[in-house]
Amino acid sequence: MPYYKPPIRAKAQRESVNEFFVAEAAMESTAPNPPLDAAAASFGETAMLEAVIGNDDRVKVVDNLMRTNPWRQICALRIRSKTGKRYVGTGWFIAPHVVATAGHCVFLQNEGGWPDSIEVLPAKAGSSEPFRTISKRFRAVDGWVKDQSRDFDYGAIVLEDTKVGNRLGNFAVRAVDDAGLRGIDAKISGYPADRERAEFQYFHERPLQSTTSTRLNYDIDTFGGQSGSPIWIDVGKDGLVAVGVHTTGGLTSNSGTRINVDVLTNLISWIRGE
Repeated sequence: MPYYKPPIRAKAQRESVNEFFVAEAAMESTAPNPPLDAAAASFGETAMLEAVIGNDDRVKVVDNLMRTNPWRQICALRIRSKTGKRYVGTGWFIAPHVVATAGHCVFLQNEGGWPDSIEVLPAKAGSSEPFRTISKRFRAVDGWVKDQSRDFDYGAIVLEDTKVGNRLGNFAVRAVDDAGLRGIDAKISGYPADRERAEFQYFHERPLQSTTSTRLNYDIDTFGGQSGSPIWIDVGKDGLVAVGVHTTGGLTSNSGTRINVDVLTNLISWIRGE
């Protein structure tokens, strides 16, 4: 089973989800003009880029969790396009100097291609931005850059140094086979634009509905701004392992790019600077 194990594991304790989440329904945003999801720069401004399925079961990640892993390894993104527009998204550390995200967060098909810059904000919680950094180096594959294919909608942000990543640690990443994914509880956490203007992290988990060789399908609730969020599972003794990148929404299900052997190979090559 192909597997990338993180070179650096931060020592912060991984807290249990069920013990510490706010026990409240996600509140409707009061902002009249929520920030634009990065997907709008490639697919147009549509409400169905990412979706809440039925009741909104997302919960806000509370402050004490934001000081622990994996929550602080998840980053709010502030994306500035070559055309001067600003978008929001989500990313997550896969190495001390590399943040994985959706391809459409790092290559904006209708807004000049590669962004002018991306602010990477690990553990952002409102005005608290303890690890803010900016990057101008990005990676994506031809299947997204040239063909705009959903099956290749993944990419990476390369940071100038490893100081923040060394302190926070990063997700392990694995290409899990079909049997290992069948019916397993999958988890997504990111920064939705419809909840407090993508200033806070929101989480939801449900079993995967189905898989293909390139996609993971689920009815986990998401919204614009969560593009690029990690899809992860708990594999017992191996801990938390990322198996996909959230990218897409629909009427009855949402989906993400599956980390298969090809995706894993590209992620590792970007980590190595190839």
